[in-house]
Amino acid sequence: MTSGGDHFSEHAGARLRWRKEGGGPALVLLHGWALDLSSWNLLAPLLATRFTVLSFDRRGFGLSEGTPDIHRNVDDLRAVMDIAGVREATLVGMSQGARLALHFAMAHTARVRALVLDGAPEIEAESELPLALYRQRLESAGAPALRAMILTHPLMQLHSAAPAARATLVESLSHYRGLDLIHSVARATAPDLQQISVPTLVLNGALDSPERREAGKRIAAAIPGAARVELPNAGHLALLDDPVAYDAKLTGYLQQRAQT
Repeated sequence: MTSGGDHFSEHAGARLRWRKEGGGPALVLLHGWALDLSSWNLLAPLLATRFTVLSFDRRGFGLSEGTPDIHRNVDDLRAVMDIAGVREATLVGMSQGARLALHFAMAHTARVRALVLDGAPEIEAESELPLALYRQRLESAGAPALRAMILTHPLMQLHSAAPAARATLVESLSHYRGLDLIHSVARATAPDLQQISVPTLVLNGALDSPERREAGKRIAAAIPGAARVELPNAGHLALLDDPVAYDAKLTGYLQQRAQT
């Protein structure tokens, strides 16, 4: 088993932070908007008892440098997997990270064993995020004030009283600089979900927003053969609200798929 630790690699004008731990079949963890790889700190050690766990900060988020660009994320992920020696993996995309997982699966199907889409938004839309208001707060009051504002958003509310959950959320948000708000790019073309050919699990917290739960239902219905589960004691941040249940659902699904 390998132990985790931060690594930094240069790729296409960006310095990307990544972390690898554990041993066994590979999982790649993809963080949500405004967060970074530390959002997985409660879940990754549980997964690493059975899997090789790779995570990274998307360019312009967390401790990765470079201008955020959704069009570069797929190639960045491919490069990080190459550097880390991960040929194929299950991709676990949380919130906005689910979008990256879908695009990567379309572009590099042979490198994806399965998908886990957690709290995914509507494809190529962020209807619940007041991005214009966030941009205004960043420009008028700076990044610390922006981060404080983001913490009040319903999607950022924890349903766990565990101090570690709150500490992990604050840590994961602490490096967000709002660069994607300043350097906005056009949306990517929405993938045809009917073309997703790998096993897919759609996951939501039962306490997630109605919009995200409905999005999860629609995504699961559109992807051939997709399964869908809800974690009863978790909201949008299911990885922090109930990492033990999250680990059990994810691991159970992958073990079941391995036996079929």
